[in-house]
Amino acid sequence: MFLERKIKTVALLFTLAACSLSVFSADRALAFFPDKIIRIVVPFAPGGGTDVIARTLAQEMAKDLGATVIIENKPGAGTVIGTQAVATSEPDGYTLLMGTFANAVNPSLNAKLPYDPHKDFAAVALIARSFNIVVVNPKSPFRSIADLIAAAKADPINCPMGRSGPARRRIWPANCSRTWQKSI
Repeated sequence: MFLERKIKTVALLFTLAACSLSVFSADRALAFFPDKIIRIVVPFAPGGGTDVIARTLAQEMAKDLGATVIIENKPGAGTVIGTQAVATSEPDGYTLLMGTFANAVNPSLNAKLPYDPHKDFAAVALIARSFNIVVVNPKSPFRSIADLIAAAKADPINCPMGRSGPARRRIWPANCSRTWQKSI
């Protein structure tokens, strides 16, 4: 008897809740968002791959939502500056981060980030995938990754390479030697 009455009470509460929500139609509820500019923060300088993808996304979002969507480039500190700007913004859905691999790597490179990468963000969508490649001049003696690693181990100080990003000082040297690390 008690369980039956409890079930009826819960059903009645759900019915009342549904009725009160139906006062606002779905179209009307959706009309409330967005009611201001949406910002997509790109933690890199303008003109790079992440920026291009974000601008394409913003253009499509603006068409679909009928709203203004802007890109705000906030480069620096290996994406930490832009990422922190989003972490400390109002959690209202109007400030988005164009996250990248750097956001996954940064916690392992910096134990004292000014944000918690697990608690301060919620993944919304996978927008794009990118690939990292190694290229060499066709006149180079390297024909494989194995050739390049062997050369780096044999002569870590003079191993020719270009590199970028916040992990460049930690990832490559870890694969070569301590001598290499001291050289950069």
